[in-house]
Formats: sequence, structure tokens, C-alpha cells
Amino acid sequence: MSDKPIIFISYSHKDEPEHPRDDEIQWLSFVRTYLQPAIKHGIFDLWVDRQMPGGADWDPEIEEKLRECDIFVLLVSANSMASDYIIDKELAIVRERQKNKEVVHFYPLLLTPTPEAGLEKVKDKNLRPRDAKPFSSFSYHDRLQHMADAANEIGKIANDLAKRKVAARPTVSRTPPGYVHINGLPETAYERLVGRETELKRLDDAWADRNTNILSLIAEGGAGKSALVNEWLKRIQADSYRGAEAVLGWSFYSQGSKERATSAEPFLNWALDKLGIKIETMSASAKGEAIAEALARRRVLLLLDGVEPLQHGLDKQQGELKDLGLRALLRRLASAPPAEAHGLAVLTSRLPIKDIARWNDGAAPVLDVGELSAEAGTALLRDNGVWGTDKELEAAAGAFGGHPLALGLLASFLKETQTGDVRRRDHIREFFADSENPGHDHAQRVMESYENEWLTGQPVPRSIMFFVGLFDRPASTDCLRALRQKPAIAGLSDAILDLDDTDWQRAVTRLRDVRLLAPQDPSTPEALDAHPLVREWFGQHLQQRSPAAWRAAHGRLFEHLRDTTSEGKTPTLEDLGPLYQAIAHGCRAGRHQEALDAIYRDRICRKRSEGGIEYYSFFKLGAVGSDLAAISWFFEKPYETPVVNLTPKQRSWVSSEAAFALRAQGRIAEALPAERAALQMDVEAKDWVNAAVSSSNLCEAEMLVGELAAAAAAAEKSVAFADKSGKEFQMLATRMAHATALHLLGQREQAERLFDSGEQRQKKRQSDYPLLYSINGYRYCDLLLARGAIVATRDRASQTLKWSTQERFIRDIAFDTLMLGRAHLGMVLEALTRGQSAGAEGSLAGIEFDRAVDGLREAGSGEHIPHGLLARAAFRRNSGGWENATRDLDEVEEIAQPGPMRLFLCDMALEQARLALARIDAYAPLNGLIDDSPPKPERPNEAESKSLKDAAAKQLAIAADYVKTCGYHRRDEELAELQAVLRGERTFASLPPRV
Repeated sequence: MSDKPIIFISYSHKDEPEHPRDDEIQWLSFVRTYLQPAIKHGIFDLWVDRQMPGGADWDPEIEEKLRECDIFVLLVSANSMASDYIIDKELAIVRERQKNKEVVHFYPLLLTPTPEAGLEKVKDKNLRPRDAKPFSSFSYHDRLQHMADAANEIGKIANDLAKRKVAARPTVSRTPPGYVHINGLPETAYERLVGRETELKRLDDAWADRNTNILSLIAEGGAGKSALVNEWLKRIQADSYRGAEAVLGWSFYSQGSKERATSAEPFLNWALDKLGIKIETMSASAKGEAIAEALARRRVLLLLDGVEPLQHGLDKQQGELKDLGLRALLRRLASAPPAEAHGLAVLTSRLPIKDIARWNDGAAPVLDVGELSAEAGTALLRDNGVWGTDKELEAAAGAFGGHPLALGLLASFLKETQTGDVRRRDHIREFFADSENPGHDHAQRVMESYENEWLTGQPVPRSIMFFVGLFDRPASTDCLRALRQKPAIAGLSDAILDLDDTDWQRAVTRLRDVRLLAPQDPSTPEALDAHPLVREWFGQHLQQRSPAAWRAAHGRLFEHLRDTTSEGKTPTLEDLGPLYQAIAHGCRAGRHQEALDAIYRDRICRKRSEGGIEYYSFFKLGAVGSDLAAISWFFEKPYETPVVNLTPKQRSWVSSEAAFALRAQGRIAEALPAERAALQMDVEAKDWVNAAVSSSNLCEAEMLVGELAAAAAAAEKSVAFADKSGKEFQMLATRMAHATALHLLGQREQAERLFDSGEQRQKKRQSDYPLLYSINGYRYCDLLLARGAIVATRDRASQTLKWSTQERFIRDIAFDTLMLGRAHLGMVLEALTRGQSAGAEGSLAGIEFDRAVDGLREAGSGEHIPHGLLARAAFRRNSGGWENATRDLDEVEEIAQPGPMRLFLCDMALEQARLALARIDAYAPLNGLIDDSPPKPERPNEAESKSLKDAAAKQLAIAADYVKTCGYHRRDEELAELQAVLRGERTFASLPPRV
């Protein structure tokens, strides 16, 4: 319950005419205007009957508020003293409470001359103004002074009552959190949040609920999501953060508001550091999972502001996360079981996060932060100095959609240009078309009026706003100084070139006062920021009206960041941050070639002295998302059409780079246009080496998304290009890609012939390594296992593992270990089928699967991790570890779904069907035969068996659809076997082992 006193105003509606004559006063509005500053600053809350919701019963609602209020303000007039309801109901309840020794202060205000018979009802109270002289009898200025005196007196009474409430409240001892890091959250301009009590309570409930792990606050831009979070933080801070071990806050909008400029990698590294988590991996998914595990078992509050730059926008993937690390964090946290000591992630976005939609009715609910009510919109306008009748203010709030940002800007605009008169809002146009974001119309209308009517005559504030519009994050002090240096940027910095710091700060303060600039951030007091909608508005208008100034300003920022950044020999991702920003400014200045060569290639990727590229950021830092964001600036349309002012060779290179990064992030379908563009440019240039590489890469991507016929065709072309190039390595690699595509299509014999011929080439090329190894070796062994050559597979994997271990190739070690585990599992299952002893291979396989999965994670091989998870899930199914098998399959879905990697999704559906059928029969042949076996499984009851059978049927239908649409005929036999079990024609235990 709030400690703020509640004031109830009792008045006659006859004293508040809706359309007053010039000589009439709206007395309720007059009184409320003077009480509003104290409400704004949280001294007390106010209630009048106009706040009652539609459909509410008058008597019960009014009586409830009368019995709750701490101060009863009676507006005394002939009309109110003649009201039976006021005298017999409202006044009677207050008198009764005073008689019962309840604390309620009765404060009468005499508005107009009132007959003595009416004054008799309040004669025992000290009327204000003093000497029982009504307000209406004073001159205009004296009337205002007397009302101000009364408001001050009411405020003092409210303060005293609040202190008494606090003193009477029982003391609850709480330990403050060990650390609070929320400087990254945006500052918001609301001194008093109105109309959000329901949302604030929902936040309270989420923090207290052990079943809630994530709460998403969803609304359009400018709806006040960040302000809501800041208000809640302020409240729980006063309560020592309610038992939080740590409070962490991060804004993705402070890292860039555009799709091109945002990655979750800096956040993941920051969160790991703040939570004290040590993890030796470059894998963004592994980092996200580690953070989620910490949140699931520690009382940590994580606040993520402005997630939408990391989500897909207006397409079929709308709302899905692009970033694998953040996706892994949220999905793992959403699926964590209830726990007493658990954390909570509160995130804000314009779009619900599709990746965690399955948990919306459970651990990850969504709260729609809608428009403000008419009453709340009215209060917001009053708080910010707008005056008028309640009806006029409500009409204004409705005309601007109850949109908090628009209403805040409207209030400042009216106060600055129209003396705060709400009736003068007709200066703002009725409609502003925004086809991409129609919800932003209201704020844009006000910003246009600000620019046309207020900023036009004030060149210094106008230039400052255009400065801020150049950035997609807070404008740092050093960047602002660079823009202010000589020579002037014509059409932009002329007015502020010789401005001293005092005048600069005065202009900044004015812009903050009118809400165009965000409040000062104490952690970076000289930096400037604005709401993303405000930033984008002024940036777009500068670009449209003064394109030369736009390019020159970005060019200066590019040069400043290029020349002042000293990243050192072994930079961190944070050290490289200014260089990533420099690329955005350089490309906006039209200097794409220089940004690509001097920044991205030479300093981020690291060009070696002999001319090769180290790819430092990718392989040393795992900065896949940051690199992709940088690369996107070199495209007219990401990731299909590179900009024309790059050389043809570099246009091909950036397309290949984009495709590689997209594939590494699991965004396979998005990589296809970039792969095809790179191939076309290589062919046009008759660059057969790169054409072979591009065509082979295209084949790989098409295989992952399940376009197998197209993949086989691309592989055939890649073979032809490789032969033209005369490069033996490419001739081998392209043939192996072709063999893999044929195997997936079910053409096993043709595939095996190609693998065999490829191995002959390998022997000639590297006589010390006569077997296919790495990914090609894994794929050949996969084919051998499919035709039952288990022992041969084991022997080959044992040999190639020695080679990869000797060379310390992490990914190759993982592939060899995985294949060895599959071979050992197959040997055990075959032995059991023949009635023989299982031997030690079963326990060995379990160890190998764990090592393989860990190795694939460490290597950052996102598109290959499902191979390991699927194999381990099969092992866990056979040993009775069904819960762990389900967890592996869930992770396969997590990785494969965004791609979409349809072949993995098919394999996952088949394994889920096997798992359901195994549970029906309680079939776990390795249970009890391996180390650390789970408890022996039991047969389910009839109802559970039916549910499992239905689940198996559903998964087999999904798999059958993938097999048909993808041409994935490699799985025909397995699918037919499982369908036969479902029909009762075979038993699950009688099926041949599939590993």
C-alpha cells in the first residue's frame, strides 16, 4: 500500500461548466491546477469522481474513496452546500470517520459567496481563504496567490501524514544487492508515471512468482515501456531491490537502433563479466546458455531494453530473434523449471519474441503496454503544464492516441509556443502518413511542428538536434567535439562553430526541458541522446534537406573514429567498438571502399603482411554478429545487392562474407541470396577458383535448408568450375559436396563412388593422410554407417582422430570423436541384437558424445552442433535417459528452426518418434549396462501410452512431409520402419539399430 496520502475533492458539477463564459471560472480545474505540482512530485495522490471508470457504480465507488482518503477537500459554494449528496453522503462519511478517531483532514475552500445556512455546515472548520472571504471576490492576481498559499498548506499537511504512515509501517529488513549495473538503461523524462498501476503490479507479481522467468513488455515505440521499467526500478530500489542478488540493465537501442548496427555479442560478454561467469568459448549460444543457467539458480534481475533491433521485422519471420546468443539465453531461461532462488528477465520490445511464444502461458508471459487511458493522458498533459478543461484535455489525449511520447512532446510544444493552451493544438496537423510504422504518426506530427515553429528560429538547438540525428546510439562527447571543430560543416554546424561551452550547455538544457533530448545520463553526463523516434526523425530530415551536410558530417565522424581509435595488437570486442561505428559513418558518407579496406579488412579482420586475411574478429573473438552488422553497410539491400561503389572483386567478397556470417548465425535461408550473388559475380569475372568456392558454399547452404535438388545442381556446377580452375584442393572439395548431396537424395551408390574417387585424389594429394578427414571424412563415414560398415567406420575414425589431435584442429577432433561414438554405439546395439555381451563400448560412446558436443560448441560450429545432439539423444534414448534426450532434441530445434535447417528438423522429428515409441515399450537396451545408468524405465499406463502414440504419429507425419518436400530420401527406410511400428506390423525392439 502506498505511503502517499490520498486527497478526495468534493465539488458541485454546477461549478464546473463544460463551456464557460468569459466571466465564469471552472473551479475544479482552478484548484487542481495548483495541486498538480505536488502530485507530479509524488507528495500525494488525488481523486475526483471523474476518475471513475465507465460502468462503475457511483455510490460504492465514491464511498470507498471517501473511507480511504486522508485529506477531504470540500469546494464550498452555494451549489455544493445545496447538494443533498454532498451534505448527506460525502460530508456525513467524513464526519463519521472523524468521530471514530480516524485520521482524515477536512479542508474546506470557499469559492463563491455562500448563504450562512450553507456555511453553518462547515463553521467549525478554518475556511480558506482566510477570514472566510471567497476566492471569487479577489482580484485575478490575489486569487492566484491565495490558491497557491492553500496548495502549499495542503502539501505540508500531506507531508506530515506521509511521515506518520511511514512511522506506523512495520520495518522489513532487506539486504541490498551485491551490485547494481543499470547505467546502460535509457534515461526517461517522466517525473511521475501516470496510468500504469496495473503494469507496475504485474512487474511486482513477476518478481515474486517462482514460476515466472521472463516478462515481456510489448508496445509500439514511444509507448512508455522504458519509463515503466524505470519507475518500477525506482520503487523496488526504495525497498533494497527486494532481495535481488544483482540488478543488471542493458539497452540494445543504446547499441544502435537499426538492423545494420546491432549485435548481442557486447551484451553477452558484459553479462558474463558482471555475473562472474568464466567460459572458454567463442560460441554465442554457449554464452547465452551460461547466462540463463545463472539466472535460473540465482536471484538476479536482468533488464533488457529495446530488443527489437535484434528481431526480424515485417516478414514471415516477424518477431524471431536474429541473434543465436540472445535466443539461446531466453529459450533456456523460459524452459527452466520453477525455483525459489531464481532470476527474472524483464525485456521491452515493439514485437513479441516469437522464439519463446510456447512459454507465453507459463514461464514467459507477455504484457501488452497499451495506450494511456483518457484520464491518464489528461494527467500527463496537466503534469507538463498544459491547461484546459478535463474534456478538452481528454480530447487532446485521444487525438494523439494516448501515446506517451507524443503527449509529452505535445505538452512541451504547447507550453513553449502556445502558453500551454490545449485549445491551440490545432497548430499540429491531423495526420502524418508513416506506412512502415503507422503507430509513430502521433509523435511525428508533433516533431514536425517543433521543427517548423520552434526550432526554425533557433539555429543552435536545431543544429544540436541534427547532430543527434547522425547517430544510432548516444552521441559521445568526443564525437560531438569533432562535429563542432573547424572548418564548419556548411548547413549544419555554422551556427555553433564559435559557441562557447556555456551557451552550448544552455541550449542542451533547453532541449532537455522540452523533451527533444533525453535527460542527462549520470554515467556519461556530457553525452547527448534522444528517444530513437526523435533521433530517426531529425536524422532523416537532415539527410533529405541537406544531403551534402549529411555526408560531410558522417565523413568527419568516420575520420575521427578511424584516427583516434588505438585497438592494439590483441583487442577485445569492446576495443574494436569504435571501428565498427566508423564503418557505419563511413558508408553513410559514401566512402564504402575506404571503410571496407582501411577499417573492416585491415583492422577488424586483420590483413596479414603477406596479403592474406587473419579474420581476427571472427576466429579470435567469435564476433559473428558484429561482423555481420558491419558487412551489412556494404549492401544496398542486405544481403542481396552490394553497393555499386566497390570493385567487382570486393562486391563478391562482401557477399561471401555476409553468407558465411549468416550461416554461422544459423540464418541459412537469408544466406542463400548472398551466396547466389557472389557466385554470379565470380562467374561474370571468370574467376573460376572463387566460382568453385561460391558454388560449393551455395550447395552447402541449400543442403541445410533442404533444397536438395538445387544443392546437387549447384554441386555439379562447382565441380565444373573447379576443373576449370585447375586447383586440386577445389577439385576434391567440390566432388565431396556433390557426393554428400547425392547421399541425402538417397542415391547411395553414386555417392559412394564419388567418395571413393575423392579418397583416391586425397591419397595423391597428401600421401601422409590417405583417408578423407575433417567434414569430408565425417560425411563418408556417415554413408558407411548407413550401409552397416560399423567396424570400418570405427577404424577410420580412430585413425583420423589421431591426425586431428596431433594438429589440434578443434572442429576436426569433434567430428572424429562423434563418429567414433556413433560406431561404438552401433557395435554395442548390434552385439545385444545377437545376444552377445555389450562390452565397454557403451560407456565409451557416452563419453565420446559429450566430448563431441562440447568440441562442436567450442569450435563455434553452429550448423554442425545438431549432428552431435541428435547422436547423443539416440544414445540417451537407448540408455533410458529420456529427459536428457528430450533436452538434446529441444536444443536441435532451437538451432535448426530459425534457419530453417529442414533436414535437421526432419531428423529431430524421427528421433522424437523413436523416443515416444521407446517409452511406450519401456525399451532401453543399454539401461544398467553402462556407467551412471538412469533408473530402470517403467511402462506407462494406458492413457499415457495413447498420448505417446499420438505424439509419435504427429512427429512421423512431420518427418514424412520433410522427406517428400526436400527430397530427403536417405530417410525413406527409417520412416517406413517407424510407420510400420505405429501400424502394429512390427515392434520397436525388432528394428535394426540406427546410429
